[in-house]
Amino acid sequence: MRVLRIILGVSVLGLLVMTDTALSQRGGAVRSGARGAVVGNMVGGSEGAATGAKIGVVTGATRSAIDRENAARTQYQTTAEYQSAPRSNFAETPPDVLGVTPAGQDVKAGEEVVIRVLKSPVVGVTFPTSWKQRKGDNYAAAVSQDGQAFAMFALIEAADKQAGAKLVKERLGKSLSDVKFDEPAETKGGALVVTGTGKGKKGVDVVFAAGVFEGAKGRLVGAAFVVDSKVDEHYKETVSGICQTIRRAEDFPKE
Repeated sequence: MRVLRIILGVSVLGLLVMTDTALSQRGGAVRSGARGAVVGNMVGGSEGAATGAKIGVVTGATRSAIDRENAARTQYQTTAEYQSAPRSNFAETPPDVLGVTPAGQDVKAGEEVVIRVLKSPVVGVTFPTSWKQRKGDNYAAAVSQDGQAFAMFALIEAADKQAGAKLVKERLGKSLSDVKFDEPAETKGGALVVTGTGKGKKGVDVVFAAGVFEGAKGRLVGAAFVVDSKVDEHYKETVSGICQTIRRAEDFPKE
């Protein structure tokens, strides 16, 4: 019996190691950091997101969590580990993850950015006040103050969400190198989410999360986040907060 238990124990351990290796090769099916934040909070991913979408701002516990995260990130950025690691500068070289180059105009930080079609709102999002944001006719993009986190929302031309998600995956594969995708996910609000890992233009390890959802009837929106792996866990609350500010057409007052 003792021998049998040992054999079973070794077998289970081997299975766990094999599973962990398989997950690593796919980019990691257990989502944490920015990836988990997007899956958990984009358009109805959680109760907090549903509340945030109605008011377009981050409040309460989420705001407190972001403030704590900002302080922890600032402290981490003083360490030798951070200082010695290669870093992206998405302000200089933004990733072309949605097929749109952010060449529009700078807009005032901290104010909601609304993408419209024929003057009607399709989607609105509010980025942190410290992020530099730009807006074009069909997109809104923002970069964190340290240049290591990037977000973009853009209109997507596709037959449906599945086709839109496939298009986003193709663009991610072209924009980043050494891309490994996680298993796809869908939020309670119906957003299809693609997550994974890769390398940016400077060869820096990054994580990404991109969702496709219907902003207005017949209008698809792509929302993508790319964050340096080294600071991924220091941006999860911030990414959660951004996702909670998303407003779709139905969330805006009737004009």
